[in-house]
Amino acid sequence: MLEIRRITKDEAIEADKVGVIAFNARHDFSKQEPPDPLDDPFDWTWAAFEDGKLVSKIVEIPYVMRFDGHDANMSGIGGVSTLPEARRGGKIRRIFEALLAEAYDNGVVFSCLAPFSHAYYRMFGYELCCMRRELRVPVAEFEKIKPGGSHELILPGGDTSELQRIHSAYISDINHAIRRDTLSDDAMWRDYISRDPYSKGSYIYLWRDGGGEPRGYIKYQHRRVDDASNMEVREIAFVDRESLYAQLGLAGMLSAQIKDFIWEMPMFIDPTDFVDIAWVAKQNLIPRDMTRIVNVRTALELMRRPEGEGAYVIETEDPQIPENSGRWLVEFDPAGSVVSPTTKEADLACGLPALAQLVTGYRTLDSLLFSSRLSLDVRGNEKLLRRVFTQRPQHVTEYF
Repeated sequence: MLEIRRITKDEAIEADKVGVIAFNARHDFSKQEPPDPLDDPFDWTWAAFEDGKLVSKIVEIPYVMRFDGHDANMSGIGGVSTLPEARRGGKIRRIFEALLAEAYDNGVVFSCLAPFSHAYYRMFGYELCCMRRELRVPVAEFEKIKPGGSHELILPGGDTSELQRIHSAYISDINHAIRRDTLSDDAMWRDYISRDPYSKGSYIYLWRDGGGEPRGYIKYQHRRVDDASNMEVREIAFVDRESLYAQLGLAGMLSAQIKDFIWEMPMFIDPTDFVDIAWVAKQNLIPRDMTRIVNVRTALELMRRPEGEGAYVIETEDPQIPENSGRWLVEFDPAGSVVSPTTKEADLACGLPALAQLVTGYRTLDSLLFSSRLSLDVRGNEKLLRRVFTQRPQHVTEYF
């Protein structure tokens, strides 16, 4: 007998044990450790119980992400794991079915995850919707940048209100970017600044301009590899060009101690702008984050619309959430978009994974037409569809 549900508090350790075994991690459960206030609440975990034994789990994190200038509820998926002896029985599929159905009922619009296999999660309606660019460049390249203003080291337990103001401005028009002020008790920001720079080598510097206004920050980890010290940048948040280059200028001031600047940066910035000789900036594209539309109707309503007015019909099918399946008439004007079920002929028929790439602005219609895998059938209104499905800035700002 298989039971699917959220775990209770008393089952949290058993769920942790499943993750440790599944990911070949290490943890001494014999030690009585005080609870960490920054740990995820137990009821974020869904589990499959086989004859009463917890054998599979998924952690569902309640995020709010930015989407075309709006806030949209998002389920962040992590910790997907099954005991080796219980695999290949469809347990993760059953958890996803229950999880996604509840997410739809609770007003969630999108779900995102970082996959171990892109092919595996396509079975559940997810598709690659965010690319990261790993940049590696000698910090000496930034010596010429004079940041001006002042940098201030932020320590664990410090005030995060100015970091929050900068972050909110930074992510306002970045799709998939996650708000850090939506969980109770300021949990995300407390976790963000929790690592001590003196013992852990993790640094957060807030930058103020010449007038004392906070306008950017950088978070990085000092990492020593093969007798070389590197700066692994976890995040740069900025409100304009000046505040971005101020963080690069800080890196340049550390060139006597640091060899390389390494940053998994958003794709909407061109790193060749940072250097005089383009090939000095070593780049590696990382296809990482996947997205699923949980509520097609709401996603189409919130999505960016072209200027003027118009209408088009989308047809899709969702094996896990039947409410998403069918044809949707999207009517828009300068005041907004109205989406309703329709029997009209579809202008565009596509699978749910392809629709996720189009709706979030990861790919344009013309780009997706070259895909060898994703189903896409343009049946009419092609000129308008090209204006509707445009590429927009993307970046998932959390790791989960």
